[in-house]
Amino acid sequence: MLGVLLTEESAVVTRALVVQSCPEVARAVGATLAEAGFESLTVADGFAAVGAIDAWRPDVVLLDLSLPPLDGWWVLAVAGARSERPLLVVRAERAEIERAIALGADAWVDDDVHVVAASGKLAPALAA
Repeated sequence: MLGVLLTEESAVVTRALVVQSCPEVARAVGATLAEAGFESLTVADGFAAVGAIDAWRPDVVLLDLSLPPLDGWWVLAVAGARSERPLLVVRAERAEIERAIALGADAWVDDDVHVVAASGKLAPALAA
């Protein structure tokens, strides 16, 4: 579970930026993260994502590649190489994963509605 990342002794809240253009999916992801003790911020486009990465300084970014008008590929090209935060690509097609990793993604997650499945990838990404 994502909550495993937070210990009872720790007062630190992990900040997760959710970059998702679909409001229903964004709400589901945000609720799952909140239940696990994460503080989350949701943005719906690439421009807002880059701004939030710089200004809000999340511990991890969950990035959907299909965003209007500036997509996740643009976010990876701009923020991937310079970001100190782990960038997890959400719902990428298998053929896109290699390209996303080359642009700076740290990992990928199959299904953003069930973010709990990302726990195995969030823990090592946050430990780095």
